[in-house]
Amino acid sequence: MIFARGDSSRLHTTGSSDSGESHLPSRLFLWVDQVGGYLVCLNEDVTIGAVTGEKEEVDIPVMANLSRHHATIRRQGESYLISSQAPAYLGSKLIEHESWLSSNSEIQMAGVGFRFRQPTVLSGTAVLDSLTSHRIAGGAQGIVLMEELCLLGPAADHHIVCRFWTDPIILFRRGGQLLCKSPGPLFVDGELAKEEAVVTHGNIITGTDSRFRIEYC
Repeated sequence: MIFARGDSSRLHTTGSSDSGESHLPSRLFLWVDQVGGYLVCLNEDVTIGAVTGEKEEVDIPVMANLSRHHATIRRQGESYLISSQAPAYLGSKLIEHESWLSSNSEIQMAGVGFRFRQPTVLSGTAVLDSLTSHRIAGGAQGIVLMEELCLLGPAADHHIVCRFWTDPIILFRRGGQLLCKSPGPLFVDGELAKEEAVVTHGNIITGTDSRFRIEYC
């Protein structure tokens, strides 16, 4: 099997799984082979703004002419709202205070565009698809606003669509830990997971024809 886009074999850059602590960061990357890199945001409030190079950046730093903190997307139950700290539009309407987001809403901020989607009614997790060529810091091709679970697999209603996979993989949170499971055989760093397995920074998750790596921000 040849793995290309996504590069799950990249070296560790931040974080550590050696301590065994059950603590999740506010963000993590999924490097999915043959698919790409995805920034996964775990907080209820997610900020969007310009790349500053400082330690305390927004959750989604974009290489564009945005304000340092341009907008905030807030999850409320299984719904989402957006508020703007600088001019931003939802469709053609200026966001003045807070606006509810519906699936396939288009967000525009100083030439930067995102489409907001909730692919499945079975989860409150949402996806931001880039509508412009502006780069996300860290090299992410997509953004996931994760509620309790993230679905990776071949179906159109999965949060990260991996069309060459046979079996989906479910990434989910429980008790301050991140876990994964699949209807097919699943390995974490080469060790077979019997039903579900706890995963953390640096782990490589492999299925029949799938592989991705987790990297804490």
